[in-house]
This record gives sequence, C-alpha cells and structure tokens, in this order.
Amino acid sequence: MVTPSSSLPIAPMPRQEFADELRGFALLGIIFVNAPFLGISADGFTADSVLAWYDRAAAFAVIALAQAKFYLLFAFLFGYSMHFIVKEEGATSVRRFRRRLLGLGVLGIAHAALLFVGDILFLYAVLGVTLIWMRRLSDRVVMRVVVLAGIVWVLLLTALPLAVMSVMAEPAGSFSDEEWIVASQSFNQAMREGSFFEASAARISFWTLASSSIFFLNGLGVLAAFALGLVAGRRNLFARPELHRPLWQSGLRWGLSTGLCLGFLSAWLVVGPGAQVGSWGLRETAGIALGFAGAPLLSWGYVSVLATMHAGGVRGLAIFRPAGRMSLSCYIGESLMLSLVFCAYGLGLFGKLNAGAVSALALGTWIALDLLAKATQSRWASGPLESLLRRFSAG
Repeated sequence: MVTPSSSLPIAPMPRQEFADELRGFALLGIIFVNAPFLGISADGFTADSVLAWYDRAAAFAVIALAQAKFYLLFAFLFGYSMHFIVKEEGATSVRRFRRRLLGLGVLGIAHAALLFVGDILFLYAVLGVTLIWMRRLSDRVVMRVVVLAGIVWVLLLTALPLAVMSVMAEPAGSFSDEEWIVASQSFNQAMREGSFFEASAARISFWTLASSSIFFLNGLGVLAAFALGLVAGRRNLFARPELHRPLWQSGLRWGLSTGLCLGFLSAWLVVGPGAQVGSWGLRETAGIALGFAGAPLLSWGYVSVLATMHAGGVRGLAIFRPAGRMSLSCYIGESLMLSLVFCAYGLGLFGKLNAGAVSALALGTWIALDLLAKATQSRWASGPLESLLRRFSAG
C-alpha cells in the first residue's frame, strides 16, 4: 500500500507486505506480456518468432498464463490503495488524488510516446476519476458497478469476433487490409532502424491508431477491477490474508481451474497448430477475446495461490516485495530497459529474436529491476517516480 505524505497529524499506516508481493508478481506477468510488443513486432508474436517448438511453447505460456491477467490485478491493487489514500488524507484527499491522476496521465503519455505504445497508466488515469465518485457509494452499489461493467465488457468481447467477420466480408482496401497493416509496418521499421526521435514519432502515430482498441479491450475490465479493489480496500483484505481462507479456497477451486482452462483454450486458438500467429483472423480474434474474458478468473486464482502461500508463511514470496514497493518505477523501468535492448538507438535487436529469447530477456529484466529495488531500499523508502508523483500530488 502506498502511503502519501500528509500534513495532518496522522501516523502513516504500515505497508501491507502481501499487497507489495502482489504488485511485484503483477510486474513479472506484465513484462512477459509487453516484451513481444517491445521486441518482436507491433502485433506481438509473429509466425516467424514461433517456428521452433520451444518458441511456440514460450508464446503459448505467455498467452495462456499472462496475457490480460496482470493488468487487471494491477488495476485491482490501484483501487485497493485508493481507499487508504482517501481515508488518510481527510479534506484534502480529493484534490490530491486528482493531482495524482493528472500526474499518472502525464507519465502515461510520456511512457507511450518515448518507450512503450501499450501503456496502461493513461487508461488508469482517465478511468481513475470514477473512483472519486465511487468512494461515496456503499459496497452494495459499488459491487453493482463491478457486475454491470463486467457484463458489458464480456458482451463487447463476445462481439469482437463478429466484428472481424464483418470486416473480412468487406472488399480489399478496407481499414483492416490497409491502414492497420501499413501502420504496423511503419512502426516496426522505425523500431528497427529509426533514431530515438523517429521511434517516438512512430509510437505517437501508432498510439493514436491503437488507443481505441486499447480502451475497447481493457477499459471496462479496468473499471470493474478498480471498483472491486475499492471494496477490498474498505475491508482491508490483504492486511491479514489468513483471515480470508474461504475466499482463497474458492479461488483455488473455481478461479484457478476455470481460468487455466480458458487460458489454455485461448492460447491454442492464438498460437496453436493451424493458427495464423500475429494475425487478426476469426480464430485468433476469438482466442484473444476468450483470453480477456477469462482473465478475471485466473487473476483471482493467482491471488488465491499467493494468499494461501503467504498465510502459510512461505518466505519465498518476499522476492516480489522490492519491485512491489517501487511498482511505478519498475513498470516504467521495464519498458526503458527493453527499449534500449531492442530499438535501433540501443542494441538494435528488434525483430531479431524469437519468442523464447524475448521471454528470457523479460525474465532477466524483471530480476535486474527487483534486485536494484532491493539494493536501494535501505537508502530510499520508495522509487524515484513514486517520490515524484507524491510531491506532485501534494501540490
């Protein structure tokens, strides 16, 4: 839990270790998902990147186990922390939280333009405004928001393959045939050959095209996760996970099992035998939609696994805490390190590595950032971007 500075004479609440562990774990999943878009192509995995069985296995694992799962967990934790920020700040809470959202929005735009076009911070900043409204609602009403947003989100995802079918029926020269392909090719070329400024210009151009898809696929899911996290924060769910064993047992029984089944089916449709990897064909789009729709279940399952381990005193979870304490800095740091590895102004490996190697680099990057966070914690209580955002929020 992030505790911002305050002029009020209120002792800051201690950080909740399990919440930090979840943040660090979410960052690990996020970098596995982002790495193919940072290092292979604008569309992520491609047919050429999964020719070997181990490369296809790596792509399969990322899609089945990580894609769409961890940004929802991150959003849930954002809503969870928001409750404590507002609770501790009294009369100044709304103003400070608004400035916090403004700061996140600016960071998100900079992140999308300079490092990674698939940024989630800007989306969080825009939808985070709803938390200001929801903070005054009862748990029952907030849960209605969760259910309504979730149902509409799933319905939209269900309609996605139907939209692809209608586009496929259009004559050549449609948006699907022309604009997206040209934009993707231009983006890939800029990452392979362009200078820092040329790459940034390509990201901005591609982001303006892809932002509607990002909001469509993620928006209502993020909103539901925000609201659910707010309710969980009110109940202090992660302060003592051992008090909520029935919830974790249900997550293991239903969330993990059902989520894994849907995740594996999604991965089979997207990168399994016969799939046109990297395309938006009917089969592949149905797989993506299925993966997103099943993501909340698997996210619940993951939280349940870690909560059960934490309640059982498993010390190995401490490995996730350093990155979790500096989650904003580490999130941006992941994109910074990988962009320097892949872009032409860095090591220039964009499009040259296959899925397995890119996934291995993602793991190595997360480990490096986690170790760096651990090494600096004795001197700084939070990361540089956390400190910057806190000062900006305080005005």
